[in-house]
Amino acid sequence: MRTPPALFLLTLLLAAPVQAEIYKYVDENGQVTFTDVYRKGAKRIDLPGAPAPLPAGKSARPASYAPSPADFPRIDPATQKRRDDIRRQILQDELAGERRNADEARRQLSLGERLQPGERAGDATYASRVRKL
Repeated sequence: MRTPPALFLLTLLLAAPVQAEIYKYVDENGQVTFTDVYRKGAKRIDLPGAPAPLPAGKSARPASYAPSPADFPRIDPATQKRRDDIRRQILQDELAGERRNADEARRQLSLGERLQPGERAGDATYASRVRKL
């Protein structure tokens, strides 16, 4: 079976970005380790034919603080507190519901794992029933 040249070239193109920098690290016992993760004291190995590493990009500049414009609508503290209380209540209700669901799921799982009359732990029917849980 012959591999088409286009498929071979496509494979090479896809594999090129996968190459990583390789480091050689020698520990205090003389143990040599080659890795793609830099360690203090490791030396970078230049491999022939390997693409040059990309230069470090510009670091993202931190977001600057911009105060709200003077004409930006303000909310009085009482209104904001009411809104926060409503949001908090919604989240607490959701949390309570999720906890009930988790407790029910745990209960169903414990009931399902029990051996039913006529079953043995090694039976295929027991294993398939527990696997479905």
